[in-house]
Amino acid sequence: MKNWYVVQTNPKEEEIACMVLKQAAIDVYQPFMQKYIYHARKKTLKRYPLFPNYIFVCVAPVEEEFHKIRWCRGVRRILLDNYQPVPIDEEFIIGLHSLEEEGSGIIKKPVDFMPGDVVRIKSGPMKDLYGVFEAWGSDEGRVKILIEMVNNRAKVVMHSSLIEKA
Repeated sequence: MKNWYVVQTNPKEEEIACMVLKQAAIDVYQPFMQKYIYHARKKTLKRYPLFPNYIFVCVAPVEEEFHKIRWCRGVRRILLDNYQPVPIDEEFIIGLHSLEEEGSGIIKKPVDFMPGDVVRIKSGPMKDLYGVFEAWGSDEGRVKILIEMVNNRAKVVMHSSLIEKA
């Protein structure tokens, strides 16, 4: 039975490692994300690994398969625990696949919030305050919300995991 394992690659060599492992008939998965890059007043959308320097491989837990991976170009090591490769739960990989945009391999952030939605802050110093969702603040998952405070609206930037729809 095959299991999924985490493989650490050399810096910026994920693509080389994936290509060589695929040529060796090993199932490889590498999720991506997109980020906006600003250069010379131009905004371009670029693709980056979701987990830089890491890929996932699905192999049978036998030494011959691990040997192929260890000595592959671009691979630094297989993640170990007590000198044994540690399998990861297949549900994790299935969850990543479910977040992907169809066929592209790019994971999109869940866009549950629309401008004008009423949200509640779940934790932090402003816990249980209500605000109005304004916009996504950045590629790192920050959001901008407006909070009504003493006859004034304050713009607050925080991570999207700290809010929920009211």
